[in-house]
Amino acid sequence: MTALLYAEALRPRREDGSEFAHALSLEAEPGRIICLVGPNGSGKTAYLRALAGVDPAAGTLRLLGSEVATLDTPAWRQLRCRVAFVSEGAPLLSVVDGITNVTLPALYHRLGTRDAIRAQAMELLDFLGYPGSREVLPAHLNQHQRLLLAIARCLMLSPELIFLDEPFHMTDEECRKRESDIYRKLAHDRGLAVLVSTHNLGFVKRHAQDILFIHPQGVQHFASWDTFTNAPLPVLQQFLHAAA
Repeated sequence: MTALLYAEALRPRREDGSEFAHALSLEAEPGRIICLVGPNGSGKTAYLRALAGVDPAAGTLRLLGSEVATLDTPAWRQLRCRVAFVSEGAPLLSVVDGITNVTLPALYHRLGTRDAIRAQAMELLDFLGYPGSREVLPAHLNQHQRLLLAIARCLMLSPELIFLDEPFHMTDEECRKRESDIYRKLAHDRGLAVLVSTHNLGFVKRHAQDILFIHPQGVQHFASWDTFTNAPLPVLQQFLHAAA
């Protein structure tokens, strides 16, 4: 099976231009859920953004078979339609209502008539189990509702990879269960590779096929929850104890 993502010796860059000391190597195939976990401040978001090609990084990164570093601007814009990224807080345009937020990318790329795009957006919101009003501004919605709108906005472009940075942030337990089911369905039913930076170890335990533990002393890759939790790595055991 062809990997949707291939990274070798990938090292994100900090705001001052310096590189993280530890490199990450990874392959992501369709239908897999990959979780990035680790202590606060360890660099999970930086590594996730580097894997998505959002921020420049040292090393090799191929997304959907394309070498990211060699892409010109038109090719990069085309690739971005197939690689979705939902940042923490799921920002939306504040001046338009929910359904308009969802339809704007497809309208911009002229992926159909206005009516057809709106119908597709409504179907996606039904698929996601969106519980809020579709006709109000984002300021009047809760964090869970805004997150689902942001995910629907990405799905309008039919991506093959989706990256989510702390998607469970500021949502309650019931919403986290619904969101977990969505990510499972995106991977298992729609065949997306789903990469999630998260502190939600319950989700990691139930759904992750690959776990990347990122900490100040390195980056470790585990192929299962059991190998992750039983690894004789002091910093990992301290992390699990603190999270318990």
